[in-house]
Amino acid sequence: TLGLRGVAANILWGWANYYRKIEDWDKLEMTVNQIIRLQPNFVEVWDFQAHNLSYNVSVEFDDYRMRYQWVKKGIDFLILGTHYNRDEPGMLSQLGWFTGQKIGRADEHQQFRRLFRDDKDFHQTFRDNGVDVDDGLGPDGKPDNWLVGKLWYTRAVDAHVSQNKPIRGRTPLLFYSGAPMSQMNSAAAMNKDGYFFENAVLAWQQAK
Repeated sequence: TLGLRGVAANILWGWANYYRKIEDWDKLEMTVNQIIRLQPNFVEVWDFQAHNLSYNVSVEFDDYRMRYQWVKKGIDFLILGTHYNRDEPGMLSQLGWFTGQKIGRADEHQQFRRLFRDDKDFHQTFRDNGVDVDDGLGPDGKPDNWLVGKLWYTRAVDAHVSQNKPIRGRTPLLFYSGAPMSQMNSAAAMNKDGYFFENAVLAWQQAK
């Protein structure tokens, strides 16, 4: 780039913002991919595109199954970002947020949660990237999105504490609250799914 890497990235960011405004998602994706090639360690670009895929592009489709696929694309994109920015607490925390909140709070959360529980290929992607979904099983014996999100939050905390990696983009209170809040959200979702008595009591005890 003859020393013009920063200039090129700034120009591409301008185009990315423009394509986002006019909702040209294909050109946005191509432009962001070019930015990644120039600045793979610029973590904000990973957050930017992951949010676009999971939140903006997904809602453009009527079929909830297609929406779910685009939510997955956003999460996959963030996971790719961790390959270039290993043990980056902010990115790992974002993965916890997307896995928990986007799947568990969307208007289609009942369908999304059901699809996630049975998505064995997606579960394997998580395993291949250091998150064993078998440690986040719900009362039905299948991976629960909130509990799997908790595992990502836990990895973020471990990266911060054990490797002294700085927290990015969140206050310490919000950063450390991710894992326990995911446990609480899982317990609440369990009640809504019709699980009570011993399962629910244990879930709420763990949430404390």
